[in-house]
Amino acid sequence: MAIIRVTPYKNNNSKSLAFGKWFMRTFLNSVLDINDLANHMANDSKIERTMVANINSAITRQIVELLCNGHPIRIPHFGLLKLGVNSKGESTVSDFNAGSDIKNVHLLLQIDEELKQELAKIKFEKVYYKMQQATP
Repeated sequence: MAIIRVTPYKNNNSKSLAFGKWFMRTFLNSVLDINDLANHMANDSKIERTMVANINSAITRQIVELLCNGHPIRIPHFGLLKLGVNSKGESTVSDFNAGSDIKNVHLLLQIDEELKQELAKIKFEKVYYKMQQATP
């Protein structure tokens, strides 16, 4: 069973309707890189760690290339990765200019049902981040 640690934080944005209220955010563990993933995968399989690392590196490069060429990618047990954009609105289709009206590109993940079910099983543990002066 997965456990996610959460920590309280206070909204200090005076322009927000929720100014002064306390919320929870995930307390993140250390960031893992592709080598950490390779070690984890090698421990769970009979494949040598260097082979796993090479495969992971190739997969991530190919995912980036394919996404940047407009291909959504379905990853079993995970979901569908695809790119999305935010754009400026125009009055008519002919007024729209892709070069100047698109503001940014972002990555979207539509999670699979299997992952949704796993996420529903997560338990939460409250922790206090030292930088926040939260009181229980």
